[in-house]
Amino acid sequence: MPVDLNSPTPEMTVLLHDPTSEAALPSEKGVRVLREPRTRIAEHARNVFVLVLATDLPDVSEFVSIANRRHQLRALFVKDDANARWLPQFFERAGLRTMRNTLVHADLAVPRRVLAAWAHGAQDTLIADASAVGDTLFVISCGLDRYEVPFSTMPALKGVPEAERTRFTVDEDGSYIHWPGPDVHVDLDAIRAAIDPVWRAKAVAAKATRDRRYGAAIAKLRRARGLKQSDVAGLSDRQVRRIERGQGTTHESLVRLAVAHGMELDDYLREVAEALRQAEPDDDGPGAGVRTLTGAARE
Repeated sequence: MPVDLNSPTPEMTVLLHDPTSEAALPSEKGVRVLREPRTRIAEHARNVFVLVLATDLPDVSEFVSIANRRHQLRALFVKDDANARWLPQFFERAGLRTMRNTLVHADLAVPRRVLAAWAHGAQDTLIADASAVGDTLFVISCGLDRYEVPFSTMPALKGVPEAERTRFTVDEDGSYIHWPGPDVHVDLDAIRAAIDPVWRAKAVAAKATRDRRYGAAIAKLRRARGLKQSDVAGLSDRQVRRIERGQGTTHESLVRLAVAHGMELDDYLREVAEALRQAEPDDDGPGAGVRTLTGAARE
């Protein structure tokens, strides 16, 4: 389909110079897909992504350079179709330098994650790729920010045996990294909190706010059912008060609350979710809108 140069500028422009990467394209609206590197588009496009084979870098070099000069090149996905040792030479041959937003990949998992994250506006909360080298975990977000976390400085990572450090998978949409052996999950918020004291303080404050609102929703539902704090079998008055004050809960406590309300757990959680929706919306901040009720039930 020809590209209308007079149409409103899309939120994302993807140059698909590598036809083998077709399956990585997001299906959302607002994504313009190019098959040829048209420089006129590079001069105006926002949020530009390029998928190209390493051996074809010269074909897209002008397009990439223009978008990069305009600070609109979000990611250059280079598929390694040759010996990786030759990548610097391929960049030199194309008259390009290796940029911080360059991602070399062998399959479509990374570009698919990054493009989907940007299409949903979640590039700063999801993980694009990760690598464990020695005592350090290296992580790239879908917004292409880089993080280095020593295994020894993060409580969750301390539980990963040295022999298991490289045996992890990144969730399909980038929500977390999972080590199946010790069954450890780590998301981007936890990584940021581990290395950035300011982020950690904000994350703690945001969690406290969410817990207070969650507790308030539980209290609201209890009162609406005409129950007293002492009517929850298996929980003391003091335990119920702590939950309703936002001091945290557990899966077992939620089950007992559901039983006291004469409901199955899933139905109870939906009722609490409705009470939350009727309350004031969450403040913006680390993890805002990420923690779900079902997630709370797994704690």
